[in-house]
Amino acid sequence: MGDDGDPDDTSLLAGLDVTTGAWHDLLRLADDFAARPHAEDDCRWEPPATGSDDVTSPGYPTYGERVQRACKALYNVGAVTPAYHWMGRPAQVMPSDGHELQPADAIRVATTIIRGERFCDGAIGQALEEGTLQNVLTSLAAWYRNRATDDTPE
Repeated sequence: MGDDGDPDDTSLLAGLDVTTGAWHDLLRLADDFAARPHAEDDCRWEPPATGSDDVTSPGYPTYGERVQRACKALYNVGAVTPAYHWMGRPAQVMPSDGHELQPADAIRVATTIIRGERFCDGAIGQALEEGTLQNVLTSLAAWYRNRATDDTPE
């Protein structure tokens, strides 16, 4: 890992837990999001509300089950990592040519999106709307499937 908090691609990929059963859920979710990128209950914004004490709370997002499962799977496979110091790095840019993120970049983006939600309500929702979350899932699912194929004895 470099001193700048951005591990090289090999280090990030080595940090993924290929033994966890969470990959099965991630693979199913990647397929589901590929078939249906947006579902009605994926993200819903609760409107601002004023309580009886006249204090107004801001609106906030609520995420549906499959988005919550996707975030949990990303954590469980190790794609959300403290090794990548996302706050000190420029935001990852999605490929504009329709190509998938490279797997190590998908880890960087997953970390940024999911950790970013703690600081900015709606980070996950924005990633979902823009297709970034779906791209992260697709990239990591392809990496895992290719890895499994590469490990198969001939």
